[in-house]
Amino acid sequence: MLIGAAVALLLIPVRRRLSEPLLHSVLSVATPFLAYLPAELLHVSGVLAVVTCGLVTTRFGPRVIGSDARIQAVAFWEVASSLLNSALFILVGIQLPAAVRALTSVSLAQAAIAACAVSVAVIGTRLLWFYSVPYLVRFLDRRPRQRDRRSTAPQRLPLAWAGMRGAISLAAALTVPAATAEGHVVEQRDAVVFITAVVIVVTLTFLGPTLPTVVRRARFPEDEDKTAELTLARCHMSSAALHALPELAQRFGVPEAATLRMAQDIEERTAPAPGSTRRRESVRRLELALLQVKRDTLTDLRDADRIDDIVLRTVQEVLDVEEVRLGRKANHVPAESFRDDPAHS
Repeated sequence: MLIGAAVALLLIPVRRRLSEPLLHSVLSVATPFLAYLPAELLHVSGVLAVVTCGLVTTRFGPRVIGSDARIQAVAFWEVASSLLNSALFILVGIQLPAAVRALTSVSLAQAAIAACAVSVAVIGTRLLWFYSVPYLVRFLDRRPRQRDRRSTAPQRLPLAWAGMRGAISLAAALTVPAATAEGHVVEQRDAVVFITAVVIVVTLTFLGPTLPTVVRRARFPEDEDKTAELTLARCHMSSAALHALPELAQRFGVPEAATLRMAQDIEERTAPAPGSTRRRESVRRLELALLQVKRDTLTDLRDADRIDDIVLRTVQEVLDVEEVRLGRKANHVPAESFRDDPAHS
């Protein structure tokens, strides 16, 4: 844990000096290895080092990582996570037939019975935990704060039901060596790999498809704490911005009329007046429609060879950032549909 924290703290000044967003993404890939390898060399837990490094980095990240680097890193890791997960499940699919073919230490029937028993144990242990330990915690911890965190029995079921096993379990099984350092064969390693593969298939096919139904029947209440904290954050940010606005406007030479409009916009976003939400949504749709007109014009100029691809990408990046600022959803908002919509005429 000390190694992970030290690596994270050492990388903070490095992140402050990085001006290229791409380098932040590269550093985010390298950081886990920078924490893991020294810990492994000292024969301590590399996993704990990586987790600690991530927690410390998350704590200081908003102050040292710019918005452009953060947007790019989030998009990068969404793709990378999807690819890694896909690769891991491909590994499961590849290893399952191999595990069946390599099964020689026990019979297929014995291994199948053992796999079923382990699957029942995996699912049952998780259910037993979530329906026993919380009651023990309630008995030992009688603080009002702990009582506020209590959940009902139906609401604990999704937590217990979400115990699917996947490629990480198979990776753990495959790390069992085929032979010891002295050269002795590790007995029934093939059975361990086979049982693990079967448990993965059973939990994924049985627990996975039924989890949405279990979650719906739990009838979770709305997260009131999250709503209250969102309101708190927005109010404090708006108050700080309104307090600093006159001085900053004077420093940058912004006209008084523009400053008043900005102050009014901040106040409306903090406490929307009746009808202001719909009006602001209309303006947002108008801006998105105009962005689409600009984008079509830019593409037409490139197609007519009046600008090259480098200029197109440069201007397109500005339009993309503006689109992200407006909070565009996945659905397409063409200019034509905006003109034909009588609700926004």
